[in-house]
Amino acid sequence: MAGFLNQPYPCEMPSFGRSFQLGLFIGFFIFLFLLVFQPFGLEQIPKSQRPWLILGYGLITFFSVLIFQQGIQKLFPGFFQEKYWTTGREIVENLSILILIGIGNYFYTIYIGGADWSLSRFLFLLGATFAVGVFPIIGLVFLNYTKRLKENLKVAYELESSLSLKHEKPTGYQSMVTIPSQYRQEDLQLHLDDLLWICSADNYVEVYFKQKGQLKKTLVRNNLAALEEELSTMGLLRTHRSFIANLKLVSHIEGNAQGYQLIFEGLKEVVPVSRKYAPQIRNWLNS
Repeated sequence: MAGFLNQPYPCEMPSFGRSFQLGLFIGFFIFLFLLVFQPFGLEQIPKSQRPWLILGYGLITFFSVLIFQQGIQKLFPGFFQEKYWTTGREIVENLSILILIGIGNYFYTIYIGGADWSLSRFLFLLGATFAVGVFPIIGLVFLNYTKRLKENLKVAYELESSLSLKHEKPTGYQSMVTIPSQYRQEDLQLHLDDLLWICSADNYVEVYFKQKGQLKKTLVRNNLAALEEELSTMGLLRTHRSFIANLKLVSHIEGNAQGYQLIFEGLKEVVPVSRKYAPQIRNWLNS
């Protein structure tokens, strides 16, 4: 179980529209579930008022999802980073939304006259909310993890099969590459066979390269968007929103639930490949 909780898991900062749709879907599911099964004493509500009062619980779920994803997640962007995200964190995130829903349910139940101000009642409603949501959350995370992992391992194998063909140097091969700076006097020139990858760092990019068998890095004032088109013809392709990599030096491609990873011979560091950029890498390898 501990091994599963530490597995990499996709983490995306959702747009408002996506959060709205997700909250609407889950809220509607909660509304239907409570309306059909009427657990926790809901059958005691008069029939004429029952659908409307139960709808309130669906709305609380909807707003809890929206508040968490568009409020709390954006207040702490450093915590919600894909490189640190695991199945365990994904489950904790969803359980945190459940806590928010449980708190909202408690105050709403008091408002409609179904509960009083007491710790025992609060814990009961919080526990009831968990009982409804905890197993579906764990189950959905497990199913999504398994599905993503299976898909990405398959694609990584296909990319790996095409990789060896790109290690050959084509006709007209350029041995030098220039990483332009916004201040031209600071341009960085390297042997293409030494340049490994480039990653974003605020208003700069970090350029990683080999020097006498050692991994080195230096800063250049520029951004990945400005470099992407200029370097793509040399096999330096965008692999992630924060990375450009020299695919000619990649020794292996591995897959996990988050996407794919580029492995460079003799290095522990890896370069991520997000699903967005995987097609262009596949096209380059197959061209």
